[in-house]
Amino acid sequence: MAAIQFPGAEQGGDRHLPGRGLLLVAATLFLLAGCAGLPEQAPVSTEDLAWAAGGAGMLAESDTPVLEDPASLLRVTDEMRRFARRAVLGNIGIADRSRALSDALNADDGLHLQYDAEATLPAEQAFSQRRANCLSYTFLFVALAREVDIPVRFNDVDIPPIWGLGDETTSLLYRHLNVRVDLDHSSFQVVDMSGDEYDPTYIQSVISDNEALAQFYNNRAVELRLHKRIADALRYQVKALELAPSADYLWTNLANLYLVSRNSRAAGIAINRALSLNPSSMMNYSTAEQVYDQLGDHQLAQYFHERALHFLDQNPYLHYQLALAALHRNDNALAYKEAYRAISLYQKDGRFFFLISEVLDRLGKTTLALESMQAAIELTPDLAQQDRYRSKFARIPKSAQD
Repeated sequence: MAAIQFPGAEQGGDRHLPGRGLLLVAATLFLLAGCAGLPEQAPVSTEDLAWAAGGAGMLAESDTPVLEDPASLLRVTDEMRRFARRAVLGNIGIADRSRALSDALNADDGLHLQYDAEATLPAEQAFSQRRANCLSYTFLFVALAREVDIPVRFNDVDIPPIWGLGDETTSLLYRHLNVRVDLDHSSFQVVDMSGDEYDPTYIQSVISDNEALAQFYNNRAVELRLHKRIADALRYQVKALELAPSADYLWTNLANLYLVSRNSRAAGIAINRALSLNPSSMMNYSTAEQVYDQLGDHQLAQYFHERALHFLDQNPYLHYQLALAALHRNDNALAYKEAYRAISLYQKDGRFFFLISEVLDRLGKTTLALESMQAAIELTPDLAQQDRYRSKFARIPKSAQD
């Protein structure tokens, strides 16, 4: 795709980045150094904490769905066991066996596993369906490796912020999990589905099986939340916390679920716990702003808003949402400014270029609008969406002058 030069958007002035009204769901959490010394808040009793962690009375026993058993997430069938043994046959050292297993998962004549961002699956299903995201790939590799005596552990990686768009009111921030293979007492190798995108200089740490499995239930909770199935999402989030009660991002996501349910008291308890576990998380600050706004404590909401401001400003999808809102209000100048900011932060989402092409068309910048629309088409893998963009593309008058 050719580079597109946009006229500069003014960056000065008072930028209002409302955490209020914008639900930031942490499908994951990236931690930034933050401001220590949070304002003192009333202590939360053990009883209140247990109440919030258990669903805050919002889960009826009569309609409880059957959640996956944690033990089933790493279950290995006879077919999987045979596959793993064939894969490492003839390889003696740990490093060679690990590479052989990884190659067998990816090879055309092996499992030929395909990446699917939405495939949050137990190891057994990832194997049978031949598809996985980073989480389920990690589950599958760990399960198979342990069957053939490869010493593996779950490795949690602090990646640079990677944002995604869940729906029109939800931004997603991703975390990353891969596999650490211990070669001896002082050396190890990492198996990572993302390949070249993984950087060994990222801060990373070994986590327990329970902490890794908790991410499965957390991801499922986020997926259900995006489908407006709040009660089911809450069940998965509660299960995640049962497995890893000290993971602050799980409490933050729980607070977000209580926010959309208007259960302000439970949201307050959950975000209080998240902040106590990690008082330096900008994601926690952003959610705390929304919680205290809903509770009516606007002074405290403003406190957290100010501390989350820089963090929010780095989220391209927030600027995309602000641009959409401005466009709907016919504020074309602000829509351009926010769309321009979104693209300056991330240049690989066709929706950003489609939006700015609409804004440029309104502003009479026809040539740039056409170039942006073409970029949107090139960046969009979905054929139906490409057709919708082309339909819009055809309606832009080619003879108009900028």
